[in-house]
Amino acid sequence: MAGPTRVLLVDDDPSLADLMADQLGELREEFVIRVETDPNDALDAVETGRIDCIVSDHHMPQMTGLELLRYVREMDPDVPFILFTARGSEEIASDAVSEGVTDYFRKRRGSDQWHVLANRIENLAARYRAEEAVQRREFALRQLTRTVIDSVSTPIESLCELGCETLEVEYGALVSEDTDSEDPVEILVETVERDLPFDTAHGVPLSDNIGDLTVEGNGIVAVTGGVDTSDAGGFSSYIGAPVYVGGRRYGTLCFCDRGDRTEFTGWERAFVELLGDWLGHELTSEWARDQSETVATARTRLRSAVAMLDDGDDIREELVAIAELLDREPPSTTPVSIELS
Repeated sequence: MAGPTRVLLVDDDPSLADLMADQLGELREEFVIRVETDPNDALDAVETGRIDCIVSDHHMPQMTGLELLRYVREMDPDVPFILFTARGSEEIASDAVSEGVTDYFRKRRGSDQWHVLANRIENLAARYRAEEAVQRREFALRQLTRTVIDSVSTPIESLCELGCETLEVEYGALVSEDTDSEDPVEILVETVERDLPFDTAHGVPLSDNIGDLTVEGNGIVAVTGGVDTSDAGGFSSYIGAPVYVGGRRYGTLCFCDRGDRTEFTGWERAFVELLGDWLGHELTSEWARDQSETVATARTRLRSAVAMLDDGDDIREELVAIAELLDREPPSTTPVSIELS
């Protein structure tokens, strides 16, 4: 997931914490810095929010930096943790290493320390996010493999949930599109992890701050705004892949979020394309099975028509029924409530 680098600063001295935040913020525009003077509040931030790097003082009255580190490692064994303290010692450094500290940095005078600290935060956060992205990809592919193997019991909602979890977005949907209908857009299946401040019943609303649509040759549509629109009237990022059933455009499998994402990576685009292709394959297989049953029914009625013809009966009604069965086309905007098989 692309976006700002979220840094958590923990220091019981508010003035020093604010100074640190100001200095780092001036050096790196991509840093989104959260300051906590209470280590317990810092733990809440780690538990409830996405943090790319933690920078903590050691000597704090309510909880030392090492104690904070122990609790953090129970929540996330990999998130970068920098112990940034003025009163350090070899013993503290040794204990910090034993507890799984990522870096140990002594405070010093002068502005150079902020450049050094900013570089360390940037490098550690980038490595953490890259490793996390690899883990997400591996997990997503394992989950998708299980879904394919166990597709008989996998509803489309589960596919949307897998996409949301992999992309780290809050909303996924299968949307139909029929320009000839009074309601050209219809949400067939959707998954909402939490209440949204806007309605999705008549389509997927996008924020006014969102950027221009980027349409790739494979039909993937991706757009981001790079701004947090938690309280706005639409999503700030959107990615969608076309779903085809029997060679006809059935709809779009899309994923959206209101966060501050700045782009969808190449791998994320490829994964959404894979989900859309696989869903189209499964729906086409479902339609083909229905068609097979339809053809079997048509054959039965055809035999009945032949028998009626031999008896001299009127077979017009039977022939019309057979023609209607054989003329059925793939679904276009019919709501989907099937299980993939």
